Amino acid sequence: MLWWPLIVPILGVSAVPAPQSSPATGQTSAACAQISRAVRSQLAPQSSGSLAFDCLGSVPNRPQPAVKLVESLKAFVQWQSTLAFLKNPPQSYMLPPVDIQGSLDNISATATAGGFSSEYDFQVKILQTLFAAHDGHFLFVPDVFKVFTFSNSLAEGIVSVSSNGSSLPKLYHYSTLLSVRTAPVAITKINGLDATSFLTSLGSAFSLAQDADAEWNMLFPIYSNPAGGNPLAFFPLFLGPNLTLTYENGTTQTQQTVATLKPGVDFSNIASGDDFYDTFCNPDTTTGTPAASSTGLIQTKPGLKRRSPTLADYPPPVVQNSDEGTTMGFFVDGTGFEDVAVLAISSFAEETDPLYLPKFQDAVQSFLSQSRAAEKQRLVIDLTSNGGGSVLAGFELFAQLFPGVDSFNANDMRLTESLANISRILAAQPIQDQKTDVAASSLLSNLSPIDLSDPQGDKFNTTDEILTPVTLQGDQFTAYIRQPTVPGFTLTGTGDRYNPPPALFKPENIVLLTDGTCGSTCTIFSYLMIFQANVTTVSVGGRPQVGPMQSVGGVEGSQVLTFSEISNISATAISLVSDQAEAKQLLAGELGVLAEGYAVQRAADPVSSPGSINFRNAFAPSDSKTPLQFLYEPANCRFFYTPQMINTPELVWKYAVNATWTDPARFCVQGSRVQANATKILDPAFQAKKDGAGAGNGTDGGSGTEDGNGGAQTKGPEDDNDKPKSSAQGRFQSGNMQAVWLFVAVLVTIVYL
Repeated sequence: MLWWPLIVPILGVSAVPAPQSSPATGQTSAACAQISRAVRSQLAPQSSGSLAFDCLGSVPNRPQPAVKLVESLKAFVQWQSTLAFLKNPPQSYMLPPVDIQGSLDNISATATAGGFSSEYDFQVKILQTLFAAHDGHFLFVPDVFKVFTFSNSLAEGIVSVSSNGSSLPKLYHYSTLLSVRTAPVAITKINGLDATSFLTSLGSAFSLAQDADAEWNMLFPIYSNPAGGNPLAFFPLFLGPNLTLTYENGTTQTQQTVATLKPGVDFSNIASGDDFYDTFCNPDTTTGTPAASSTGLIQTKPGLKRRSPTLADYPPPVVQNSDEGTTMGFFVDGTGFEDVAVLAISSFAEETDPLYLPKFQDAVQSFLSQSRAAEKQRLVIDLTSNGGGSVLAGFELFAQLFPGVDSFNANDMRLTESLANISRILAAQPIQDQKTDVAASSLLSNLSPIDLSDPQGDKFNTTDEILTPVTLQGDQFTAYIRQPTVPGFTLTGTGDRYNPPPALFKPENIVLLTDGTCGSTCTIFSYLMIFQANVTTVSVGGRPQVGPMQSVGGVEGSQVLTFSEISNISATAISLVSDQAEAKQLLAGELGVLAEGYAVQRAADPVSSPGSINFRNAFAPSDSKTPLQFLYEPANCRFFYTPQMINTPELVWKYAVNATWTDPARFCVQGSRVQANATKILDPAFQAKKDGAGAGNGTDGGSGTEDGNGGAQTKGPEDDNDKPKSSAQGRFQSGNMQAVWLFVAVLVTIVYL
């Protein structure tokens, strides 16, 4: 079972979604020892969920390291691009405001006062705070979650399906839908509460998605995400000792929650909560503790897809990029669908394949070539469950679909003290070293004028031009920038690929099919299609209610950075400062806290999931003031899954065709049809400069207006990833951090003398 991006508070058996403190330490002191004895006796590494929860409740919260953890976390959170908008969101944002830094301050104050009954309660508060941002790039999972996973088999395989695709769906066990002997019975209550309200409340309060319908879809298995992500079935937090389901016919079922030790966790010598803390929560003593395994809290890097599709569910493809099949092309069979081609992209990345990008490029090119030969005229692009990947892949797909159309992109970064310091230290290095560092780091490539342009395509000449603040929502940001160029891959329309075949599919003959979970690179590609090509969107699934649904409900930022990359580059930056007084001053400030990286050391998985932030905001061509994360963009139509669609994607594609071109009034959910995308005028802040005018530097961004294109006339982007690059090269990189840390250690001594 894979990670589902939902963090919830502790729930009682039949409680509403509200936090519940762990039991008093005196009541739970023997729980860890009891589990330890079971492990030593070679029993299965599984116990009742309540016993494991009692063990967690006995782990003490130690104020000094707790405050240090929050201090370190706050330094990394400064780089989160959306803080000001989260605190005071625009009306278009569908979720409540949250003051992330203020909440962390309150957590620190509570810890200082001894207000947490356990380390578990303390770390749950941290999780709740970060997840209130509803940002799939913004994540930190602390170390108390290294040990247990809670599961309940009764919640496995629950799906949300409609009888015909337009009537409201109900909840069922998928296995009962397959039975030919008995009629399936819907689930109506969970732990005594209305099932729909229960699950909706969990999602709307504590999900990484920023749309309620996307949160709903993330709960359930589907052909493009066969594992699903119901936290009642598998979760790192304790949701209650039992799960009780009530059915439409009045019957009930109850199943006990169990706790399982994660693979590689040695619990044999844990006799108390103090032992637990010293073994798993103390960075001075946890160096030998295995990192979280693939069954842990976070299983892939942020911004990437969280599963592979079950290829057996798909018809034979005409094109497939790899054995994993994240990109596949199909021709639809059946009367009325003879001219339909489908491009199914479940991810814009494959972490295990270093040749993903050229394979993706070749697969798309081959698919379009075969579609042309087969005289296909209509195209469905299936983006269900697509959580992102390589940003360049999104631009490449758009470039092949619409050759010659410039891909608009505008981004900015929160202008923190540490970001400005790193930028200026980089600028002071010899030019060749700068080029090496910029080519090797997805962080530094955004901070150097080397090969960096504004949205109009004009090159920056100095670091100060990049750092000249743009004020938005009372906060300061860098100048607007284009996607940084990265060598090694030739985008269609550039270089030796400057003359691609003409567009095969007209915009009006293309539909984007999403389930709202589209995020990161999927967002970037989708908005290129929506804003620049006026392509129609159709969404599937969502909450059991009528009305519209957003096509894009995942994170809409344009780059994720891990805490590790920020920490490594901060440490290296300090080591490159030759003036000892300046180095000492930097070490004593925010940059020094980042360089120490205490939060990374306290992560549940410091190697694979050390924590991350959304580094860059992305903007629509018509609005330079509001990041895409905070805009509302409904799909043009919506329908629900039927039971047959769960593992038969071709039925979903055919329904999308009918809902788009055959009879939208019949096939779309009542009230879900939204007028085709209105064309919009390019925001003045993104228009070509005239008479030396800037692109909004030093002021608020321009206001949005409406027009006929929505794209900037700029050069096509090259590449960057919305996943962090390897930082193994360059003087700013972490390949030889021992020497750097020796230098930093000396400076630490100087600071505290």
